[in-house]
This record gives sequence, structure tokens and C-alpha cells, in this order.
Amino acid sequence: MGRVGYVHEGRRGVVLGSLNCLKQYLLTLGIPGIFLIALLDSAAVPLVGGPDAVVLLLSWQKPVQLPLIVLAAVLGSTLGCLVLYRIGRAGGELALARFTPEKRIWVKEKIDRNALWAVITAVLAPPPFPTKLVILAAGAFNVSWGRLTVGVLAGRLVRYLVAGYLGARFGDQAAEILKEQYPTISLVLIVGVMLFILLRRVRRKAQPDNS
Repeated sequence: MGRVGYVHEGRRGVVLGSLNCLKQYLLTLGIPGIFLIALLDSAAVPLVGGPDAVVLLLSWQKPVQLPLIVLAAVLGSTLGCLVLYRIGRAGGELALARFTPEKRIWVKEKIDRNALWAVITAVLAPPPFPTKLVILAAGAFNVSWGRLTVGVLAGRLVRYLVAGYLGARFGDQAAEILKEQYPTISLVLIVGVMLFILLRRVRRKAQPDNS
């Protein structure tokens, strides 16, 4: 690695270290801290561990505050996604330039097929699912902010409720459970949300037209 590479890695390490210190400070703030951590994480500011681990930790420490912890994380994440969405909206397809053509085609097909479902899946799915690509693309391809907001709120609410429940129920074992089982859990959640949406559509179509 050349001198430039060492300098680049050194600067990257300083930035990541500073962000980790910021996260540790925000953790001391409790519920306001999880709001800010979720906002920064969803706005593409890299924080080690992310909101899931913080929701789990706070719910373990203060299970009676579980509803407030989850609400703060959901609202913070939604606002962060709206920031990313606005960047995509302002930049158009140029905002997606750093992604490969294959990924851009893939995300456009998903959004064209069903934008709401694409957003819900993105915020529920575990890494390495390209969540931030989907949110940026929602802005770039002119998905309405209302639809994006509904999708993020629904997906994050389910995701953080699960993390909070695991923390409150299993304590220090919850992190290992979430790490090992989250792909399976997220798949079950995605299927559940999909079935809920389908059932609502079927019920609407089954209702008689009163006009």
C-alpha cells in the first residue's frame, strides 16, 4: 500500500473512531440518544452496531420504557430516511451513480413493481441488503414522500418492536439470538407484512361498491 493509501486509511480510521465516540455519548442520553442514533444511521452516517443493538440494550436495561424506546427509534429512522430520500430526489439518477448499473436496474424494477413493498422490504431486511440504495432510489425515481414514510414507519416499527421485545425478554442473551436468527426473523416478518397487505387488498376488492 502506497503513502496515499496509508493516509486514506488513517483518515478513515479517525472518522470512524470519532463516530464511535459520538455513538457512545449518545447512548448516555437514553431515549433522545436512540432517536439521534437511528436518525444518523438511516441518513447514511456509519455507526458501529446501529440502532438495533441500541434498542435491544436499552430495552434490556429499562423494559418498562420499551414503547418509548421503539417509538424514538422508529421516528429517528424515518426522519433519517427522509433525509436520504431528499438527497435522491434532488440528485435524481446522478445520486445513484456510485452504484453499479446492475444494482440500479434491479432497484428500479423493484420500485416500478411496487414502491411501498420495496421500501418495507428494504427497512426490514438484514445486512447486506442495500437499504440505503432503495431509499435513495425512491427519491431519484419520484416515489411520493407519503408512500415512503408509510413504508419506513411500518417496516421499522415491526423491526424495532422485535429487537425491543428480545432485549426485554432475554436480556444479555438477546444480542446473540438477534445475531444468529435475524435473517430468519426478518424473512418471517417480511412474509407476514406481505400477507397483511394482500389480505387488505382482497378485503377492499370484496367490499361492495356503494356508489
